[in-house]
Amino acid sequence: MSIDDIGARRLIASILKKACDDYANDKGCPAWCTFKDTCGFNKIDAEHCDAKRFIHSAWCAALCDGLNIDHEEYVAICIKKHRLSKNTFKYVEQEIRQYKNILKELSRLKNDIILATPEKQEKRSSTLSNSTASKAIKISMDRKIVELEKTKNAIEKTYQRLCHDKQAVMEEYWKSRYTTSGLADKLGVDERTIRRWKQYIVYSVAAELNYL
Repeated sequence: MSIDDIGARRLIASILKKACDDYANDKGCPAWCTFKDTCGFNKIDAEHCDAKRFIHSAWCAALCDGLNIDHEEYVAICIKKHRLSKNTFKYVEQEIRQYKNILKELSRLKNDIILATPEKQEKRSSTLSNSTASKAIKISMDRKIVELEKTKNAIEKTYQRLCHDKQAVMEEYWKSRYTTSGLADKLGVDERTIRRWKQYIVYSVAAELNYL
């Protein structure tokens, strides 16, 4: 291994360590923090916010690959001090199971708004474009739709980042085709690995939902 390779590996290692340390330390949420209104009980600071984005990014996964580090295990170490409560874990897991129902509910809610009879207006010159714009605004401001979209996006972003085997594990949440043992046999891994992957998936979705 050349000196340049050694230097690059040390640099990557220092970046990963810095991100892990920053994530572990929380000193209070700054005023500018984009998660300020949603993180609630998680009092996090600027370094934590930046580290959070980085740790769950494709960039971080690529750096881990450069050092032959399992990105999943790296994330697990980083979030060790920020464990989900049992109730929160179950809640997020249930949201993943309800993914297909979330899609159906989103479609129903949007269609209800789109197909709703337009409100009567004094001026008959009101155009179709105004009606369409009004409905689009209603959809974007509907609290239920916003929350469902947030959950949907969190699940889909997590799924897209996973490798093929972990995607198969995540799909089982809404397809329910195999037992843990059956899924382990299908993927050629042990049951402990399946349980570890499931935990990783739940924590990844929780991070997207700002629970971590």
